[in-house]
Amino acid sequence: MPSIKSAAITAALFLFLLSGAACSRASSTQPPRIELNTAAERATVDVLGLSADQLKTLDRERSRDEWTTILHVSVAGAGDQPPMIGSHTIDGSRLRFTPMFPLDAGRPYDATFMMPDGGTSVTARVALPARDSTPTTVVAQVYPTSDTVPENQLRLYIHFSAPMGLKGGLDYIHLLDDAGNQVTDPFLPLDTEFWNDDRTRYTVFFDPGRQKRGIAPIAAMGRSLTAGKDYTLVVDANWRDGNGLPLREAFRRTFRVGPADERPLDHKAWDVRAPRAATVDPLVVTFREPLDHGLLLRALGVTAPAGSALAGDVVAGKNEMSWTFMPKTPWQAGTHQLVAFAMLEDLAGNRIGRAFEVDQFERSDRSAEVEKTLIPFSVK
Repeated sequence: MPSIKSAAITAALFLFLLSGAACSRASSTQPPRIELNTAAERATVDVLGLSADQLKTLDRERSRDEWTTILHVSVAGAGDQPPMIGSHTIDGSRLRFTPMFPLDAGRPYDATFMMPDGGTSVTARVALPARDSTPTTVVAQVYPTSDTVPENQLRLYIHFSAPMGLKGGLDYIHLLDDAGNQVTDPFLPLDTEFWNDDRTRYTVFFDPGRQKRGIAPIAAMGRSLTAGKDYTLVVDANWRDGNGLPLREAFRRTFRVGPADERPLDHKAWDVRAPRAATVDPLVVTFREPLDHGLLLRALGVTAPAGSALAGDVVAGKNEMSWTFMPKTPWQAGTHQLVAFAMLEDLAGNRIGRAFEVDQFERSDRSAEVEKTLIPFSVK
């Protein structure tokens, strides 16, 4: 049997090792830390490393003032800065602050975390990486692309190589006459800016009051465009893109103005080149005049012999004088329909069977207007 003395020594050694392990664990415990989390759609400021007891203490309903005392996030600067507006939540094992508005790239923010009992306090400065300050966005294309437009042209479409900022464009778009003078108020000022969903296409409207005969503005000021003259569209470089940077360069394009177009669209004059059956050859439709680019891409379609709509890709041809449909599946033999919806227009706003100059408000029965025109073609 071991002696009492040796047993005491063993017990003491065990207690020493146990206390050493406890001290080691205690010394390895790290205080909470503050990190910038960029994994979500909107960057958040997170407090990590909280104990279960701390999370339990924090996880209760609190007022905004209470939360900002616990986790205060502000723009970095001299002196006390007001807290940012946002929401505080417990997300798993972390306390998260989600700002109401996205953090600015390159701007530093100060964050201070303090437990309600005052026992733990951590501070940190966080920032999103600064964006490249080199401008890269350009005007990629302006529609119509033809060198000549009618005197009563209605729209321009300005396409950009990258998403643009929230500010509208009329302050940055100018029209110069052939003497280099700026045309007075050629475009229609609107409360709503006409962007596509990803803000890469901006629609500019010529003032219809100056383009349509018999209306007061045209009598007082004349049309925005005059047949036989050249004009230059100018887009200023200081128009800001989605990153807050100016355009890489200003854009200029000169075009000539032809006579006004006051005739309805004549679909019977279109040339429909039918594809062959059992192929995925394109259907090509050629027009006698340029059509509105923005409407052309969504106002034409194709139906199968059974009447169902066909899926496919579409492109507008040179000067918007043709339309090509590329089917997803091979063509069936039989009679198909080219469908032209009523919104299809030429550059002057003329539609199938109706000229823009016709005053729709004087019509007694607007419901009689055809919603779509069907143009049959045979696939063999």
